[in-house]
Amino acid sequence: MQARIFSAALQLLVKKQIDDISMNDLIDQVNASRGTLYKYFDSLSHVFRALSEQLATELAPIADQVIVCIPNAAIRVATGTRLILNLGSSAPLFGKLMLQSGWPMAGPADKMLGFLERDIQLAITQGEFEGMPNSVAVNLVIGPTISGLHTMLLGQTMPDYSAQLTVRILRSLGMSRSGAEQAVLVTLPQLSLPFTGLIGEILRMSATGV
Repeated sequence: MQARIFSAALQLLVKKQIDDISMNDLIDQVNASRGTLYKYFDSLSHVFRALSEQLATELAPIADQVIVCIPNAAIRVATGTRLILNLGSSAPLFGKLMLQSGWPMAGPADKMLGFLERDIQLAITQGEFEGMPNSVAVNLVIGPTISGLHTMLLGQTMPDYSAQLTVRILRSLGMSRSGAEQAVLVTLPQLSLPFTGLIGEILRMSATGV
């Protein structure tokens, strides 16, 4: 039943924005009673939060597998930011889920936040970023990334928006202008996304529009 609820929520998300989806919509899509849904989730936001947590759990190790190979930690941060922005905007289902619960979430299900903290600290050690509390540095990355992703999903950006935004994020962390501009010129690695799990279902729905 939980898998049915997740699938129904994704199907609704293909057609609508999250704010336009109601619990009644989900009940109709699942074709189950309200009581049955509430046995698994106490609200609609709980459903989408659980989906976003599952997405983070599946996506984080895939992304880090290619990012961790980059020696320069500042370029790791730039690459991760650009990957999130580009993946979230090119496949709106990914983007809509990433925006839920302040993605990446600070919790045991989200390894991506830990990877980001690791790379920021390494970039400080390498002299690319200014020394600052880790919580401040993380917010300087996550806040603009989430806001930028929202803007990209609205279709209100220029072609190089993700690169321009990433340059300004790097600059806010203390990186030189020339270093930041060079960091976003690095070719983005290809993510080998599996056609299994939640990622696979999102890819299938994104391709078919169903």
